[in-house]
Amino acid sequence: MVSTTLAFFIMLGLSGTLIAIVDGSTFLEAKSTAKQDRISEADIQTSLLSEVEATFGEGSASSRVKQLEKVLRPMYAALPKNPQGNLGHATVRYSLHRLFVQRHGWVIKGLDAAGGPRNSTSGAGLLKEQVPAYIQDLFEKRLGGHGFGLHEMAILAATIEQLVHREAIKRMGDVLKIHNRLATAVMSEQEADDILDTYMMSYILGEEMSANTHDDALKLAAEMPLMYPTWEATREFVHAVRRNVTEADAGPAKKSSGELDFSLVARTAERVGEQFGSFQNEECKQMKASLVKNEDHGTGRVPLAEFYKTALEGRWPFQDSAAYLRQTGALDETEPENPRVIIANFLTSPSNCMASSSFYSVCCMDECEDLLSHLEQELASPEATTTQIIRIVSSLSSTSVVGPRKLSFALLGRLGEVAAEHGGKVPLHGRLFAQWMHHAFPRECPYPHVAGTINSQTPDEWLQDNGDIGLATKEEMLGHIERAESKLAVQDASIENSEFEEPSLPWAPEEELLIASPPSMQANMDGFLLTKLHNGVLFMAMGLAAYGLVHSSLGAPTAKSCGGVDKFMI
Repeated sequence: MVSTTLAFFIMLGLSGTLIAIVDGSTFLEAKSTAKQDRISEADIQTSLLSEVEATFGEGSASSRVKQLEKVLRPMYAALPKNPQGNLGHATVRYSLHRLFVQRHGWVIKGLDAAGGPRNSTSGAGLLKEQVPAYIQDLFEKRLGGHGFGLHEMAILAATIEQLVHREAIKRMGDVLKIHNRLATAVMSEQEADDILDTYMMSYILGEEMSANTHDDALKLAAEMPLMYPTWEATREFVHAVRRNVTEADAGPAKKSSGELDFSLVARTAERVGEQFGSFQNEECKQMKASLVKNEDHGTGRVPLAEFYKTALEGRWPFQDSAAYLRQTGALDETEPENPRVIIANFLTSPSNCMASSSFYSVCCMDECEDLLSHLEQELASPEATTTQIIRIVSSLSSTSVVGPRKLSFALLGRLGEVAAEHGGKVPLHGRLFAQWMHHAFPRECPYPHVAGTINSQTPDEWLQDNGDIGLATKEEMLGHIERAESKLAVQDASIENSEFEEPSLPWAPEEELLIASPPSMQANMDGFLLTKLHNGVLFMAMGLAAYGLVHSSLGAPTAKSCGGVDKFMI
């Protein structure tokens, strides 16, 4: 499923060789011919207004909006609000990003942590990766700049989903042309499944899909198991979704005749897009299990040498180069002589995403989302006391932690430090609490790097900047393995019969908040005084924060390796 893995298998084709030296110029040439998808502002406004008028204009909400309100309600209650009691620009983007990751495994372009418009726009349309930010601006203008309530958030989310569905229908129309079928024609279940197979090849391969005719599609389908190892399981998943859609939505006549129309097949494509993230996450779970087997005990980290051994032995194509891992924040070099891959950061890295749509990429589910959501549901507040957090977290279970448990003195001490910095309470959506959650659940919660120290680039973006696809050569992997084995031999000789020392996790004291007070105020005010004056300071802080966010998202250049990145979590 993953983009680096997918590129890896496509690159190898029929060779069957695991490790290959890649000629970067070939990929650069392919990249230069890629077209940037655009969508007209008129289409966006039509979609937006149809959702808005269906709710505000008529006073009733669609079932989708009601469902989204229910899903968003616990998060909304716990998020920090602006002076009007609503969500501001940065918080809206943060919450929508989390919603779609949790709901579908979608990382929406323009809403992710590295989001915002990356390039200036010209011409009659908008780059599709800029659509989420654009429709948010449309909503803010309509709402008079007062921010988003729960209902407005649900409508905005439903609008984005509607745009994604429209794209799926358009792609299905293109697939029908390949099969020489009209949208008005009926088809058998077998014909529908064949068409859905071609649709899924397009979904997985994107620009790599070379089929323009039905014969091309048949040839490509024969090669798919070699290019995409889970292809047969994917076909079974898609056919199962089609059967479910038929059972739920087809009328008695269609069920008895076995004939399907375009609407049912297009609806299947929509459901596939919504459910594919959960289906593919099973592979992510297998990937995690493989990494945990080689983990440094209790750290959520795998030595880089062990990471590469897995690739050389043919178990998993863990071939991301050290440079790419470093850039995307998946490499812990706290001990330079012992670089380690951070499991949670690697799993949620762009290299493990598949660019299935012009609007989003399908990525591994963030397991920390469920844990944070549980806290939000229990607390219904943007901040909490250490006692409240300890009570809830000590009872939480994850895929690798069994609750209830007794939290260590080190964890309790760190949480106390975070509370002390904020006048006695812990902000749930700040960087320090995210870091504490990484310490409490190192295999599930990613380590939150300080803004400006990493740049979470996709493999395509890395290729564009560096001329390679971010994969280590066989020689590079063997070099890391040999250095690690030499170091281990020296350690074994020097610490024989010595007591084992439990490894520690890195801790950076920098805080970053969704809504932050100006640094000068934070530096000169006592923590408890800041809490007492919180309401008075918040209005000024919001103004400065909003200015910084708007300036960064609309005008600031994209950061390189350690370049300037907005200091807010967005």
